[in-house]
Amino acid sequence: MAQLYLKHFFIIAFALAFFFAGLDYMQNASKLNGFNIKILYLFYKGSYALNLLFPIALVLSMIVAKMALIRSNALVSFYALGYSKKAVLRPFFWVAFFLTLLYIVMHFTPFVDAELSAKRLLQGKKSENVTRNLFVKYNDSFIYIAQLIPASKEAKDIRVYTTQENGAAEMIYGKTAHFDGESWIIRHAKIVKKPSPKGLGGEGLAIEYKDEIKTLQGFKPKILTSVFEGKRYYTIQDAYEALNLLLTQRLETSKVRSIFYYMVVSPFFAMFLVVIFFLSIPPHARSTNLLWVSFVLTGITLFVWGVIYLLYRISLSGVVLPELGMVATVALLGLGALYSYLFRTNR
Repeated sequence: MAQLYLKHFFIIAFALAFFFAGLDYMQNASKLNGFNIKILYLFYKGSYALNLLFPIALVLSMIVAKMALIRSNALVSFYALGYSKKAVLRPFFWVAFFLTLLYIVMHFTPFVDAELSAKRLLQGKKSENVTRNLFVKYNDSFIYIAQLIPASKEAKDIRVYTTQENGAAEMIYGKTAHFDGESWIIRHAKIVKKPSPKGLGGEGLAIEYKDEIKTLQGFKPKILTSVFEGKRYYTIQDAYEALNLLLTQRLETSKVRSIFYYMVVSPFFAMFLVVIFFLSIPPHARSTNLLWVSFVLTGITLFVWGVIYLLYRISLSGVVLPELGMVATVALLGLGALYSYLFRTNR
């Protein structure tokens, strides 16, 4: 049964993904130049569609697999041989569980950037992303960067302004800088130190030049551009680091929490629906219309997925707390799956 479920899952998942990508490709193929660009665009769109439709395919493949078992009378035969509902459900549950874990693990990779990469190809832009005129506050420093290139961890025309409690300030200017994994190294730096105000006759501005200087420990270029540009494409590791950064800077975290929950928590809704639907479908076709049941369950699947996605988009703006939106909804589905398992398998 696990093999049957897996077979239908791969067929449905890739069929949905390439159907989605194919429709988009037919609309935008004329805007793409070159055969390689078109193939790459189709791949990125297919990856994005798979990322979007993976949970739906997980539920639909279970419905199709169980309908196949019912039509062939295999399910009734299993029950007649003494298999319990728990034993028949077990292969479907574990396959759904491990596929859900696989789906979550995929979000540790640049797989989540597929839509962004497709948009760059469509707009004729290079894959390298450049952030311009970035102005942020980091710890006790204000930072301005004319050009930040996260991929190569480089910055051009960087200025760091740091204040102290006694009124003193330090300004660092540099034409170029790079991130060494822990801190930024500014080359050919100009350092201007303003002492605390002491009135007439006090020290003036102190200016010195250094070949390089280390500063801004932990100022990770990729994470910061994602956070301060409002990016929605994170890996799970990026979202976790961004969440820690925002907590450290005492900034609003609802958007990053929403993205994190959407990648880690919301995929489990499909597994819970698999349990609920499997135990809701009658084991034989005599007392019900299987076509109608399949249609209704497919509609419910799309409705639940749409509600979770809607709550995700709303929680991005901070209107609804992500814990009260996605997490609570998935938790309710989990309770429904537990109820179905405890009561319907003992009948």
